Amino acid sequence: MMQQKKYIVSARFLVNPETAVIEQGGLLYSSGRIIAVDSLTALKRSFPGVEIAHYDDSAIVPLLVNAHTHLELTEFPLWAEQKGYQVDDPVGFIDWILKLIQVKSKLDQEKYHKAITKGIEQSLMAGTGVVGDILAHHSVRSAYEGVSLGGVVFLETLGQDPAMIRRLKKGLYKALEEPFSSDAVIGLSPHSPYTISNYYLRHVFDLCRRRGLRCCTHIAESEEELKFIKYSRGAIAERFYPAINWHAFVPAAAGMRPVAYLDQQGGLFPENLLVHGVHLNDADIDLLARRRMSLALCPRSNARLKVGRAPAARLRNAGVRLALGTDSLASNDSLSVWDEMSFAATWFAGEIDAPTIFAMATQQGADALGLGEEYGSLSPGKRAGFQIIKCSDIGIGELYEYFCSGIGQNDIMQIYRDGRPHKSGV
Repeated sequence: MMQQKKYIVSARFLVNPETAVIEQGGLLYSSGRIIAVDSLTALKRSFPGVEIAHYDDSAIVPLLVNAHTHLELTEFPLWAEQKGYQVDDPVGFIDWILKLIQVKSKLDQEKYHKAITKGIEQSLMAGTGVVGDILAHHSVRSAYEGVSLGGVVFLETLGQDPAMIRRLKKGLYKALEEPFSSDAVIGLSPHSPYTISNYYLRHVFDLCRRRGLRCCTHIAESEEELKFIKYSRGAIAERFYPAINWHAFVPAAAGMRPVAYLDQQGGLFPENLLVHGVHLNDADIDLLARRRMSLALCPRSNARLKVGRAPAARLRNAGVRLALGTDSLASNDSLSVWDEMSFAATWFAGEIDAPTIFAMATQQGADALGLGEEYGSLSPGKRAGFQIIKCSDIGIGELYEYFCSGIGQNDIMQIYRDGRPHKSGV
């Protein structure tokens, strides 16, 4: 049997989440998998004669994890402009939803396929290696085939009309049976407690459990959601439901907060990644911690939509695993997780520090998606995906603050995917 060739990549720093930085560190890999991580001196001693690629004044860091995004909306700003909408901040959450619906109306599948292709390209070029991507248009998942981007592609579903739900269930089962040749895997996303009937919500959660599928659910994003779930009143009932002809399907008041409601429907299980969690009280957070839940925070989107700030410190102190997501370009300026880290450092100043934000964008994000054994850190056995970041004149004690200062595409010197260098990222 022919022995696979080994390679070493080294730099001034090798940075892993939640472990000590290795000065003059490196990693050894072969056949797209990391074999060893150590100082360059130790690697050369243990593996003499191996070809070395060394990067001066640089740091080797894992590829980043965008735990929550909607890449099929990457061209939303263009669509909005073409339909004559001002691309400015919405007045409120419901206004944004209504604008989203209006802009998306009558778009064909080709536009969504083009948008997701661009979203994948932008993500790759920004050093992202893993995504938790929500797809409302299931057929465009074909854009992932042949692309070196890992993650979970969540097929979104929602509905209150029983007749429509019957059709949606058939389509969902059909989609799950279709082949999907990609580094990513398929999951399901029942959109949110206010857009899906309790019967259908329970069905999707049960389906995920029975089939071992990852799940993703938006939760407690806005005050309007809290009012609707508890009282079946407010702007969701009075403006959103009429706008989509759901007048007859306003559910009975649940009399509880969204997290407790989700628990009642069987939705608090570790394989269900929750998103946003802006409006959580101590009882909510305690319940999430007891159920061993993960939560993807999307600070730039929350700020743009003026819905509030997630209680990051209380969540972290309670033991809820936190990840980081960009959401979509319908509520954000870029798909760069580096940009999200920079904003999060300011948005959550005094609540979570830079090393924690880095971990959220790497290992904790991969763990939240159920992919921590393959991605998220530079560890033996994992896929050899990493990036080389310029760090001239940066001391070892300043690295994490530097990473949260706004790393741009020009600061990424090289990107490796499965051990293969891609200067453009793609």
